[in-house]
Formats: sequence, C-alpha cells, structure tokens
Amino acid sequence: MIDHPARVAFARGVDEISWVVATAMVLTEDEALELLAYLVTAARTQVDEAAEYGPLRLLTAARRLAGFLAPRVSPETRALLEGPIRQVPQTATGSADPEGYAAALDAVCRAVAEHLVARYGLDRDRSRRSAAPRSAWC
Repeated sequence: MIDHPARVAFARGVDEISWVVATAMVLTEDEALELLAYLVTAARTQVDEAAEYGPLRLLTAARRLAGFLAPRVSPETRALLEGPIRQVPQTATGSADPEGYAAALDAVCRAVAEHLVARYGLDRDRSRRSAAPRSAWC
C-alpha cells in the first residue's frame, strides 16, 4: 500500500503549512525568481525603450512561464502553452504590420479565454445567462 504523500511528509518532520505550500507551487523558487527578475528588469528597460517593445517583453515572459509550466500541466493546457502562446514570433512588433500584430495577439487572447472557459466549465451556464459583455482582457 502506498501512503498518502502528506502522511509521508509529516512523518519526516515536514510541517503541514510547508507541505501545502510546496505542493501547491506551480513554479519552483528558482523559476519564480527568474521570471520575477525578467519582469522587473524589463520594466526598467522599458523606461528607455520604444513603447512597441512592451508587448514583446510581456510575450517573452509569457513564453518563459509557459516553458516552466508545460511539464506540470494537463495535456489540454500543454497544447495551449505549446500552440497559440508560441504562434506570435518572438521578434514580432507592431511597427511592421500593426493590424496583423494586433490580430495575432487577439488570437492568443481568444485561445487563452476559450481554454479557461472549457477548463472551468463556464460554457455550461451560457444558455441560462444573457449575453455577457466582452472581457476587458481580450
């Protein structure tokens, strides 16, 4: 018989709070620190860069997060992380083709929203609700 991981952890002297925090973390501490450092330094860099680099840096952070998450998520979420999130080229900016760039970002937003709706079963209640206003996110 395989014992529950919490019982094994407690038997080894790990307190309950530490176990819950450790098992609930999606990122390791090192991964979280890397993402934090990237976001903070990108914010500082953005002060001196052209505004068009802001979305580029946010997409880079999203790709890094997707890379950290992919091995730990469901197949459906992995498909999102390895598909739509990576469809916008890493060097794309809005200067060459503003409409195309916005359309590509809209497609990624739509894919994320559709994934969340399906994952959390939000589409099951659609028939009982009036048309909801469009999300401010997409």
